[in-house]
Amino acid sequence: MMATGNTAPAEGTPEMKAEKGKTGRRTSIAFVESPLQFLSALEANEPEEDMLIRARPNAKGMTSFLDAFDTDWLPRNVRLERGGAKPGVLRRQSPDRIYLGDVCSGQVHKALTLAYLERRMPEVVVLDDGLATYSAIEILTSKNGPLVRPRQKLKTSRAIMAAHVADRLRGLAPASKLRWHTALPVSKSMRTDFLKTGGEITRHRFEHLQTLPTGGSHPRDNPVIGSALVADGLIREDAYRSWLDGLVADGPITYYPHRRETDEFLTELDRDERVRIKHVGLPIELRLINLPPNSTIRSLPSTAAISLSVLNPDVTISVTEIPPEWWTGASADNLRKSLNAQSVKADVDS
Repeated sequence: MMATGNTAPAEGTPEMKAEKGKTGRRTSIAFVESPLQFLSALEANEPEEDMLIRARPNAKGMTSFLDAFDTDWLPRNVRLERGGAKPGVLRRQSPDRIYLGDVCSGQVHKALTLAYLERRMPEVVVLDDGLATYSAIEILTSKNGPLVRPRQKLKTSRAIMAAHVADRLRGLAPASKLRWHTALPVSKSMRTDFLKTGGEITRHRFEHLQTLPTGGSHPRDNPVIGSALVADGLIREDAYRSWLDGLVADGPITYYPHRRETDEFLTELDRDERVRIKHVGLPIELRLINLPPNSTIRSLPSTAAISLSVLNPDVTISVTEIPPEWWTGASADNLRKSLNAQSVKADVDS
C-alpha cells in the first residue's frame, strides 16, 4: 500500500527529469525505519527539494505509525512510500541527496553497496535515530571500523558490508558531502571530531512538527514516557516496576508505552488502576507537544526526553538516572555511562 502526499510525477521518470531540468530543484530520498527517523526527515527537508520518504513498514511500530499519520501533514514537496531501502530505487532515481535514518541498518547497507558499487555517492545526511546516533557518529569519526549498533554481532558478510559503507561515508566528509542533521545535544568533543573529518552539523528544533495539529495534554495527566530498556534486556523488570510504583504513589499517571515494550508487560501494568496506558500510533513527540508550562514529564534517560525538552522548553522534564543495581549486565559499561550521561539540556552549539 502506498500513501502519497501529492500527485507529483515519480522521480527518475522522464517527466521528473524534465521538470528538474526546468526548475533546478534538488531531489532526495530518505530511508527511515522508526517514527523518530521519519519526523527527522521532515525537519531536514528543504523548500527547494523534492523528497521521497521510503518508510520501512515491517520495522517495529512503523505500521501503526504510518496508519495514524495523516499524509496531509506532509510538506507539499514530500511524498511517502511504504517500502524500505532498495538498490533499485537508488538506481532508477539517482537522487542528489540521501537521508539515512539508521546508518547501521543492514537493508540500508545492502541498498547503498549495490546501487553505488561503481558510482559516486551523492551527499548523505545522517538523521537522528535516538541515542544510538551518538555511537554511529563516533564510528564515522574514527579511522576505521564497521557501522554496527552497540551489542550487535554481525555475520562475516554483513560485517564486510558494514565496513564498506562506513568507509564510503567517511570518504564523503572531506568533500563536504556528509552531514548530520540533529535536534540532540552535541558535546564539544563530538562536534570537534566530526567537523575535523570535513563533515557538517546542522540543527533543528522540530519546526515543522510544531506546526502540525496534534498533541496537547493537561498537566493532570502526569505523563510518563515508557522505556524499552526492559524489553531490550538491559535493566531488570522488577526494578522498573518499582520505579513506576514510586511515581503512582504520588497520584495516577498516564503511561505512554515505548513501541518495543511487550504486550505481557503492558497487560500486567494495566491491572494497576492508578495507571492509564495510552496506546498511540503517533510518536510521543506528536502527542506531548505544546504542553502547559506547569507540566512535568517523567522518564528514564531517553531520546524522547531530549526531543520533548526541545519542543516544550517551559515544561519540566524529570529524568531518573538508572542506578547500578538496575542493570542486568547485558550492556557494556560505556553504554550504561553514556545513557546516564545524557542531559535534556541543549548544548552550547544548539
